[in-house]
Amino acid sequence: MDIEAQKAWSDRGWPDLAVWRARAETPSLAREQPYLDTLPALITGTLLVLAASGLVLAVYYNPWAPYASVQFIKREVNSGWLIQSFHQSGTTMLFGAVYLLLFRGILLRLYKGSGEFVWLGTVALASVLLLTGWLGYMLSGGAVAGASLRQATLSAETWPGLPGLLASWFFGGPHGPGTLARLAVLHAVLGVAVFALVLLLRTARKAMLPAPGAHPVTFHPYYTAQYFVAFTIFALIFALFAFFAPHFGDNPLNAAPANPLIMPINPTPPWFLAPLSAIRVVLPGDAGGVIAVLAMLGLLFALPWLDRSSAPAHRSGFLYRLLVVVLALDVIALGFAAACRPSVTAVILQIVFALWYFFHFLVLTPLVTALEAK
Repeated sequence: MDIEAQKAWSDRGWPDLAVWRARAETPSLAREQPYLDTLPALITGTLLVLAASGLVLAVYYNPWAPYASVQFIKREVNSGWLIQSFHQSGTTMLFGAVYLLLFRGILLRLYKGSGEFVWLGTVALASVLLLTGWLGYMLSGGAVAGASLRQATLSAETWPGLPGLLASWFFGGPHGPGTLARLAVLHAVLGVAVFALVLLLRTARKAMLPAPGAHPVTFHPYYTAQYFVAFTIFALIFALFAFFAPHFGDNPLNAAPANPLIMPINPTPPWFLAPLSAIRVVLPGDAGGVIAVLAMLGLLFALPWLDRSSAPAHRSGFLYRLLVVVLALDVIALGFAAACRPSVTAVILQIVFALWYFFHFLVLTPLVTALEAK
């Protein structure tokens, strides 16, 4: 069978192969692409690592003895410490890439025009990942995770009406032995939903590919070399975290087992959840904290309509970019304020930084984009 016959045979069974071969063999792509455009591919690769390591961890995990099973994985399972380190470090790398992708989209205004659906899908993906990450943290069985779960389940009982019913279904009633088993299943289900969102985002991103320009290039070797460099640097950083700082951004108090009779003195969540934890203080009560977090994510969904400029994507003024940099510093400051020991000063800082977040999106973004559009 000659080469052309082999191509025709493979195209009948896998039509997508013809598309990929056409992209690799014909000049059809833009000549220049920023290295940060590889972030979606890096996120997908990290998700695959998390899925593989999570599958192995799930084999040995016991939700009725979470802390003991985690210690058993680290100490008794062959290379269990390495798999657990890969899973935890992969979470750090994943959320680092997701936050970077979100702020890059805001800075370059990639949510405008044809990028609107991609932006909405990206925010949805980030929201589901945050919930999945919180569930995974609850499964650790540590003191901070146990205290957070107890607070969440007790608060769910006090919510009236439909929110209380949904929360009781989500947690399976009050905090008990079956709660972690339910959360483990939801953690796995949301992991599958994440991959479904990734596929939808890939479809939406293909629909907004830019025009090749005057000098288009082939996917190979131009883009393959670029992706190889990006993946190599990403893998090196991943290895540094996995072997030297697997517990980066985690509360040291979570190394102790959960005890329902003891409340940690500083129950701060991991770093990727710290901004959401800090913004909960804007509204009083547990229900108010949930509403504040939903409003925080809702503003990201509404960003394409809050931006009043008619300028195309990748074009924004100096003042807008400066405010986005200030926003990034504000979110980082939210995380540091949440990590501080409980005090009046820490609460005041959290409120100030949280109010600036809402002020940026609700006031500054519409005002500055409207002024720069004139």
